[in-house]
Amino acid sequence: MYQSFLTLIKENALITRGDKVLIAVSGGVDSMVLAHLMLKSGFRMGVAHVNYHLRGEDSDADEALVRDWCQAHEVPFYLHRVAPGIYYAKESIQMVARNERYTFFDRLCDEQGFTKVATAHNANDNLETVLLNLTKGTGIHGLTGIALKGDRLIRPLLFATKEEVYKYARSEQITWREDVSNQKNDYQRNLIRNEVVPLLKKINPALEATFHDTLLRLQGTARLLQQAVEHRQAVEKEGRLLLNVEWYQGHPDHLVMLAELIKPYGFGFADARDLSGAIMSGLPGKLFYSSTYEINLDRGQLYITSKEEATECVEILVPKDEGAVSAGPCEVHLSYLSGNELPNHNPATTAFFDPDELTFPLKLRRWEQGDVFYPLGMEGKKKVSDFMIDSKIPVTLKKEVLVLESDGRIAWIVGHRIDNRFKITSKTARMLKLEVLRHA
Repeated sequence: MYQSFLTLIKENALITRGDKVLIAVSGGVDSMVLAHLMLKSGFRMGVAHVNYHLRGEDSDADEALVRDWCQAHEVPFYLHRVAPGIYYAKESIQMVARNERYTFFDRLCDEQGFTKVATAHNANDNLETVLLNLTKGTGIHGLTGIALKGDRLIRPLLFATKEEVYKYARSEQITWREDVSNQKNDYQRNLIRNEVVPLLKKINPALEATFHDTLLRLQGTARLLQQAVEHRQAVEKEGRLLLNVEWYQGHPDHLVMLAELIKPYGFGFADARDLSGAIMSGLPGKLFYSSTYEINLDRGQLYITSKEEATECVEILVPKDEGAVSAGPCEVHLSYLSGNELPNHNPATTAFFDPDELTFPLKLRRWEQGDVFYPLGMEGKKKVSDFMIDSKIPVTLKKEVLVLESDGRIAWIVGHRIDNRFKITSKTARMLKLEVLRHA
């Protein structure tokens, strides 16, 4: 087991020269074996123990065991005792304990210079995680198990089964403490461990070994899917996230890919199914919502907008003097140019006006129902809402359309059309250049 431990670390670069590893040790067999293996390997290390005060005297006995082991082997010992009152929070006990644990680890890394945090998850933990995810419903990534390493988190015992861990502990005469709460089926993971896995092993006694091979195949499949998704990810265009779905034909594999593409924005597989129906029906303007984003389907494009961006209020008063003013997500730059010949510019952000026709201060705001203006190049007035329909502006982007107002009259539908009353003419001697920029 020791050689397998070293091989896993070397082949996956879990620990490299210069690393200082913080080991999470509870006092159970897995973490005590991990501490033993780390010590035997000669890595620079320290031990972190969290006393959750959930099991009375047993919790204190766990703490004493870990402390005594560290003193006997001259390993730095770091302790965090959780105040019992914290468990009255709205979150579950498991979530509160997890937050306490990782906050403690992060603090130790920052204060003591640890570069890696090692936890003692084993192959059986991996199996239980996948079975639990599968039971609740999951995608391919939920079937790939516990990651071997993260930003600074490593799990060097993932190669070993629980049986192998026990066998090694006995052979090396390692002392540990059993957590009797693991035998109770109060938690879902315990139910999987104590009831489901033994039943599955009656069908396949070599369950852990075959699961390991299956896991490798699933992890490879997940990587292939991720590579395919990367070629179709949303792109930023003029401050918007656009996801092209013209390729979508409703095939099951397309549905899986669509689900992966919208997952980063808080949408689940059921949302992907609903979105699939809208794409295949070809009906534009359909809106979909997650807790943080909204998606608008319009002519083969998904417009993805943060809810914060979509609802953020914008109102900027623009003075007559040159300079820049900003509010919320926008910034307005104002300058004057001689003559009446328009230079090259980006009409999505910039427009030119005859300043003699304007009344200052100007006001930049979101458009409102009932707004009207006189579009450049057209006769008569038009509702801003009708103009946006004729311009085929997607529903999501309509919410973000800004107007520039001069004494109650709209001078510019920003990024789309100026008002005929404020245009540059042959009589214009000086031009006002206005540039509206959105913060990233």
